[in-house]
This record gives sequence, structure tokens and C-alpha cells, in this order.
Amino acid sequence: MSAPAGPRDLSLAGASRYWVRNATVGRRTIVTTLIPRFVEAIAYLAVMGLGMGAYLTAVDGHDYVTFIAPGVLASTVMFGAIIETTYNAFVRIHVRRVFEAAITTPLSVPDVVVGEYLWAATRAVAYGAVFLAVMTGFGLVHSPWALAAVPVMLVGGLMFAVLGMLYTAFVSNIEHFNIFYTGVLTPMFLFGGIFFPFDRLPGWAQAVGWCLPLSHFVQALRDLVLGGAGWSTAGHVALMVGLTAALFAVPLGRLDRTLRA
Repeated sequence: MSAPAGPRDLSLAGASRYWVRNATVGRRTIVTTLIPRFVEAIAYLAVMGLGMGAYLTAVDGHDYVTFIAPGVLASTVMFGAIIETTYNAFVRIHVRRVFEAAITTPLSVPDVVVGEYLWAATRAVAYGAVFLAVMTGFGLVHSPWALAAVPVMLVGGLMFAVLGMLYTAFVSNIEHFNIFYTGVLTPMFLFGGIFFPFDRLPGWAQAVGWCLPLSHFVQALRDLVLGGAGWSTAGHVALMVGLTAALFAVPLGRLDRTLRA
């Protein structure tokens, strides 16, 4: 059954109302959602610090666990946002029909999609904040600039929320996410600068690495957490903002056409 006609323009008030809807639902599982993230963070950093870190030399003047911790923080935010706008959003669109129900109210499709962006970014920042707190407890935060990591995590969360929704807007089968996770996210996780510095790679490999959105997010957080913040940090954040802005409207238009077909 086709969704009824309704307002098509984006309203920040409408997007906020949809965010509140998701937050109200998400609040019921906040404890069971955040506790595993806390345990995962402790386990990951303990294994890296006490295990692999004991066998690896310093990287860029830092022990290995200190070097990779900001990168793992970035990946935590990335996966937190991506999961919300891929699998979870797909279920809300095609299984529970939440989007279809929402646009029978005064909300428009853009309101709903942007509300999804905001909710995904919110959850991602919550996950990142837990990880950052654990990093602080492990003594892996070396600069007061780490406070600025929170708004940068919001930018990163929004960027990956948009990227996830961009893929979701074009798929009709939940199994198609296997392609995205295996073919896009896993390579980005492995080659996005989390585990090794790019300056040790050949020139062509460095160029490829800097084409990955995660690479700029990792470097921005690493600069802030380890004390190397400067104009280059602002440049990485600006690139993230630019990519988000360039792709922001694509899922809105695609899902608007899909839901009104």
C-alpha cells in the first residue's frame, strides 16, 4: 500500500521529534547496550596492551596500545553509527514499517531520515564516550584536547550514519549488507590507519589510505587524544564535514521516492 501524500520538505523540528521517538525506544535498552561496550573496551585495550603491545616497538613515539587506541575509538563510533543506519534502519523501513507509519503524521520522509542520522550519531557518540572513558582510565589520553574529541566523534558519527543510510536506501534485501560489511567496512577497518601509520607505506598506498573516510577520522582523534592537534587536524575534520554534506541529501531523495512509490 502506498504511503499517503504529505509534506516533503525537511523540518528540523520534525527530525527532532523523530529523534525523540528513537531515543524513547532506545532508552529501554541503554544499560544492556552500554555495558557490553564498556566490557569490550576494557578487554580490547587489555589484550592490546598486555598482549600484542609487549612484542611491538614504539610507533611515532608512543607504545603500540597508545597509538592504536584513538583508532579503535574511531572504529567504535563508525560501527555504532553504521549498524544503526544499515541493519536497524532496514528493519524499521521494511519489516516494522516505522518509516511508513511516521509519514502518515505531519512528518516528511526527510524528517524521518534526518532523525535517523541524528539518532545514529547520538548512539555512536555514546559508545565512543564509554570507550574514551576507559582509555582515560588506562592512561591512554595524553592531552586536554581530548575534550574536543567528543564533538569530533559527533561529526564522525554523522558522517558514517549518512554513509550507512546511503547504502540502505538502495537495497531491498537484508542479505545485501554482507557485501557492504565485507567489501567496504572490513577493508576500511584494516587499512584506515588504525593499526599502522601511513608514512611507512609506499606513496601509492598512502594515497589510497587517505581516500578512506575512516582515515581522516582516526587521524583527527589521534591528534586530539595524543597531543598533536593543529591545522591539519582541522583539515581532517573539514574533509569529514564536506563528505557528509555532499552525500547528506542522497538517501533523503531515494527513500522519499521509494516510500511514495
